[in-house]
Amino acid sequence: MRTLSVVLGAGALIGFGGGCFITNTSHCGFHQDGSNNPCPADMVCNVCAADNNGCVPKAQADAIPMQCRDNSGTTSETQTQGTEPTVGPTSLPTEPTTVTTSETTTTTTAGPTTEPVDTTTDTSTTEAPSTTMMVECDPNNLNDMACGEQYCVADDQCGWCTSLPADKTCADVDEDTPACDQQSGKCVQCTEDEPQACSGSTPVCDDETNTCVPCTEHSQCATACDIQEGECFPDDPESIFYVQGSISDCQNKDGKSAQSPFCDFSSIEWGNLPKATIRLMPSATSPQSLTVPDGKAVALVREGMQLPEINGLDIGGPTLVVSPNARLYISGIKLRFSTPTGYIVRCAAGAFYAHDSFWEGNGTHGSKALEASTCNTFIHRSRIIRCGAGIQASQGTLLVENSFIMQNGVGGFSAFNLINNVQARITYSTIGLNKVVNSASTFMCTGNGQNVTVRNSAVVGLAPLTNCKEEMGQILLFQNGTKEEVPDIAAANTLMSQWFNPPQLDVYTPKNGGPLEGMATWEQGDPKFDFFMAAIPTDEPSYAGARQPL
Repeated sequence: MRTLSVVLGAGALIGFGGGCFITNTSHCGFHQDGSNNPCPADMVCNVCAADNNGCVPKAQADAIPMQCRDNSGTTSETQTQGTEPTVGPTSLPTEPTTVTTSETTTTTTAGPTTEPVDTTTDTSTTEAPSTTMMVECDPNNLNDMACGEQYCVADDQCGWCTSLPADKTCADVDEDTPACDQQSGKCVQCTEDEPQACSGSTPVCDDETNTCVPCTEHSQCATACDIQEGECFPDDPESIFYVQGSISDCQNKDGKSAQSPFCDFSSIEWGNLPKATIRLMPSATSPQSLTVPDGKAVALVREGMQLPEINGLDIGGPTLVVSPNARLYISGIKLRFSTPTGYIVRCAAGAFYAHDSFWEGNGTHGSKALEASTCNTFIHRSRIIRCGAGIQASQGTLLVENSFIMQNGVGGFSAFNLINNVQARITYSTIGLNKVVNSASTFMCTGNGQNVTVRNSAVVGLAPLTNCKEEMGQILLFQNGTKEEVPDIAAANTLMSQWFNPPQLDVYTPKNGGPLEGMATWEQGDPKFDFFMAAIPTDEPSYAGARQPL
């Protein structure tokens, strides 16, 4: 009898009683089930090799000693020749150990015995490895350290969470990781099928990390997402109101269902509710104006598939007003017209978020689409079209993403009026065909201290495109994307036809292979999806503007 100690991959693995000790997790021997084998397609794993993390050319495969192959069998005098079981990933204790054998010719293994597979094929899978291994462990302690990253699923048997006993779940392993990830075989905080652990300020399961995170989209919640807080709006009936513009039988409607909606916003009694969701239903009659009281958070969202419209001509004043310390979210709402002067939306010392919404003017009235003063303003996947003026932002912050700001300008300013110390970021947006008003067609600066960045956007502006002057402390920076200043509307239309396909519902889609291709470069903090929620490439240049090509 002799003692045989085999060190694999210069310390990467150490054979031990049917198990593996892992010290270099980049070594190919660490990935013995093949699900994450780092070796390229034209290479195989030699677990005894140190260089190149054990990956060697396939041409050298026959020369790899049996005990150094990543699927070599367990120590056994009765092993059938040619049948080489594989092993699953594990992270057992890392200190070296010896193996005692009764024959000097005994083969030493690199892992536990499992069902034999052909390791020359791609064994990647979307399900957890079914590998289990025989290691002395106590099934009363699912987290027995002898199993490394696996779990003790039976007497002296380790396995993944997919092999847990029928009366056990990942919650028995650790109450903080109650879900079983079928792909990795590990217990995690949540999965798409098991999101139950996600609630409160982290109500959404991130599929990439299997962790609970704050919500960022209204579609992630049954009601709506309070994006500033990262949590869903309350779903109790007292916090949800239905509204449909009407003048019929209003006194008999309680606003608690789509069958009995309030006739206008003024019927809502806020009481002590800190947060409320309003589900707006389509109607030819305006629901009148909505003012969010001081300190309240309100989500105004579409009910049903059709875009509900609030027609400001029937109101005689502003359509939406955000009071100080209040916040208003709108999603899937169309805001049409307003008074000949004034504004459609006004936010003062609060927060305003617009998703998938549409401002449409009549091209003659001079009312602003949005007037924000010391307000945190966020415009996502929206259209501001043919308004008397676009967005006026004074101080505060302004973020515009994946949006179209087109054909605005009657009085005051055209697309943007940026006033005194506003911090603005406009990214992946399409801005064009706005008229020259007060010596600027697109970006007007009033006062000083502005800091405005326009990224990955497509901008066509009549000359002069801007009156912002850096020497006056009015910073307007263009990053990536493309902008062109043209002399007149005819030249602007010609350029737009070169960049875009004919617009559909005021959505301009870039031409495949056209001038906008490769003009945008994604970076952390940019949106990952375009106007229609199509993915924006994050690892290569993309198209500038609000929409990626079809």
